[in-house]
Order: sequence, then C-alpha cells, then structure tokens
Amino acid sequence: MSAMALAPLVSVVAGALATLLFEAFLKRKDNEVSATAAIISLFITGFLVVRSWGLELAYFDGRLALDPLALLLMAVFVLIATFVLLMSLEYAPRRDINLGQLCGLLLLAVSGLMIMVSSTDWLVVFLGLEVLSVASYALTGIRRNDRASSEAAAKYFLMGSFAGAFFVFGLAMLFGTTGDLSLAASLSGPGGPAGSPALASVFGLGLIVAALFFKIAIVPFHMWAPDVYQGAPTPVTAFLTIAPKAAGLVVLFRVLAPLPGRSGSATLLMQAVAVAAVLTMFVGNLAALRQKDVKRLLAYSAIAHSGYLLVAVVSGDGPGLVFYIIAYTFMNAGAFGVLAALSGKNEERTSLADLAGLGRRHPWLAASLAVFLLSLAGIPPTAGFLGKFYIFSAAVAKGHTLLAVAAVLASLIAAAYYLKIIVAMYMQDAETEPAIDRDNPALYLVIFLCLFGVAQLGLWPGNLLTLIRRAFSVPF
Repeated sequence: MSAMALAPLVSVVAGALATLLFEAFLKRKDNEVSATAAIISLFITGFLVVRSWGLELAYFDGRLALDPLALLLMAVFVLIATFVLLMSLEYAPRRDINLGQLCGLLLLAVSGLMIMVSSTDWLVVFLGLEVLSVASYALTGIRRNDRASSEAAAKYFLMGSFAGAFFVFGLAMLFGTTGDLSLAASLSGPGGPAGSPALASVFGLGLIVAALFFKIAIVPFHMWAPDVYQGAPTPVTAFLTIAPKAAGLVVLFRVLAPLPGRSGSATLLMQAVAVAAVLTMFVGNLAALRQKDVKRLLAYSAIAHSGYLLVAVVSGDGPGLVFYIIAYTFMNAGAFGVLAALSGKNEERTSLADLAGLGRRHPWLAASLAVFLLSLAGIPPTAGFLGKFYIFSAAVAKGHTLLAVAAVLASLIAAAYYLKIIVAMYMQDAETEPAIDRDNPALYLVIFLCLFGVAQLGLWPGNLLTLIRRAFSVPF
C-alpha cells in the first residue's frame, strides 16, 4: 500500500477546492485566475498519472488501485477536461456562465470518474458515481437564466435519482448473497469465488448494470440523454457524452468480462447486455435521422456509439474498447468544439440551417467538422474507422458474428445523417450569415488537437495500441 496512489485524486480535488475558493473571494472579472488554477491542477494530475505508470500503487486495502487500465482512463479524463476548459474560456463569458464555478465543478466530476475506474469495491464505485452525478447535475444547469439548461438539469437529477436507487438496491442484494462488495466477488457463490453465482447475486448485479446503463445512455435507459445533451452548455455536453460513458463502460468491462463460462443465469445476463447493445445502436441512429438540430443529432449519435462500445464489453475486447474510447474523445470533442465556435452571445447556432453554406463562409471550420463527422461514421482512414474495425473484428473472432453484423448495419444508417450535415455545409446556401468569434485561440487549439488526434490514430495507431495492450497484459 502506498499513499502515492492517492496523489492524482488529491491533486484534482485540491484544484477543485482552489478554483471554488478563488471564485468565492475574487471578483467576477478575475475568474480567469480560477481557470488558470484548474488548468495547472489538471497538468499536475496528468504528470502524476504518467509518473504512476508501472508502479502498481494501491490504497485502502486495495480498494483503490492504480492499475494500467485505470491510469489510461485517468489520462483520458484529464485530456477531455482540459479540452472542455479551453473551450469554455471564451464560451462561458459570452453565455453568462460563471467560469470559476464551471472549472470547480468540472474538476469534481473528474475526481468522481477517477474513483470509479480505479476502485475494486462496489461501494467505492458508487461513491465515485455520486460525486460525478452531483457535479454533472450542476454543470448541466449552470446557466441558471436559461430555461433549457434548467429543465435539462431537472430531468437529469430526477432520472439520476432513480438510477442511484437501483444501484443501492443491487448492492444490498449482492452483499446479502456473497457477503462481499468487491468487484471480483460480484458473481461468486455463497461459498466464495469458486462457487456458482446465485440467482439473487445475478439479479443484484443486473440492477447495478441498469444503473450504469443510465450513465452510459443505453437503451432503454437513454430517454434523458437527448434533452440533457441539448440543454447543457456545448462544452459541458462534450464532457457528458464522453467521460461518464468511458467510466461506466470500463467498470462494466471489469465485471462482465469474466462472465462467459459461468452459470446459466450469468449467461442470461450477458445475452441481455448484447440485446441492449443492438437496441442502442439502432434506436440511436434511427432517431438521429429525424433531427434538424445538429447538437441533438450528435446526442443521439452519442447514444449509438454507446452501443458500439458495449459490443466490445460483450466480446471481452478490452484493448478495442479503450482504443475506441480514446478515438471517440478526439472526434466527438472536436465536433462539439466546432459547434461552440458557432455559438452566439445569447443563442446556440446548431440547426442545419445555421450550418448551411459554412463551407464557403468558414472553410476551415467546415473542413474540420467534416473530418470529425467522417470519423464518427467510420470512414477510412480516420480513427473512427480503425476503432470500429477492431471492435467488430474482435466480436467476430469471439463468436458474436450476428452482433458484429448488426453493428455494421447500424453504422451504415449512421453514415446517412453524418453526410446530411456535410451536404448542408457544402451544397446548400445560407439564409443568414451569422458572425463567429475569430479571436478565440484556445478553442481553435482544441479543434486542431482533435484533428491531429483523429488523423494520428487513423494512420499511425501503433504506439497507442502497444501501450493499451501492455496495460491489459497486467492482471487487474
């Protein structure tokens, strides 16, 4: 046991407290101090995460363990939080959002994510989930004078409360059956890990899986997502569509990957997860076809991508899951970054009509958005294509051929609405020509880095794949 296992978590929590104190005691016009403190905190956290690689640190009797998988995901959370902060530097003041509060809440949400992916105990996972949830509710409704933002936060809170109740009830059933709340003992019988999982244990785990499905926006627990993603500020939406999804899926992978070969009830649970993956892919993509608002369209796209990632969980493809999460971070954050660049002072310019003619008015932004959309659609040679190829091929190799065929068909449907946006940008005339804020270097830096990530992972993924495979070569 080493106290160094707490260092990344302590760093991000200290940064959150510092930014909130700066916001409370400094004048509103000095909120850039809070943003600077938050970025410094993320930089230190990232350094500590890299420094911890290969050290096998643990604390609290192993309930908090910095294994390579947890460290990889922590690095992803630091990256997406940095992107969101940079996107918000100019966006927040234009939209009358308190930047200091946004920075503090964002860092608290990151701390919850870090707890979730590094914990080996269900109770600690629940604590991390609640920290993430409370911060996410506040981030969603942070623009208090915006009715859409307030309604989104209320819906998120109400549905999140039900999900939390499912999680606690599932914990009670697990503990009553196994006498242990460790992830490794989730499906052990009354006699210990070697026993057959009792039906009550599987049912309790099913309730926990349902609660995590809510966070990941898996059908039929997805109904909150489109309204919340559309009503939240655009940088916050970028965070909500990536980070909670990644944490929930990694927790699911840790628990469900050992299931094949267990008892019939455990097999039934895996079949239910596979059905949920198919429904999520098709419901998300078919609903996106009807959308006229690009932000809402990308919200349904995020639901569909949850289904693709769940295919990796079903087939036990850990490296493919992590690679796709990282690729999705770049392409989805980049797409929302372009939408943030188009936002006005008092309105979100995210309809298809607002994007009409963007290729002539702002060719660099249009080209960037086109690359991100093509990557989301899985068109080579982008990162999205390789991510889907790895996941689908692993599913076939593990005997889930029908699941892979369903995923390919769902991807073909998705291409239709992604191309619809590109057609609007390059082949339709704009009714109006709203101005954009050209003096926003931090946001354009995010878009450029996302473009670089999409191209790099699509053409030269070798280094990242080697790192990911090395992480999964270590038992966790």
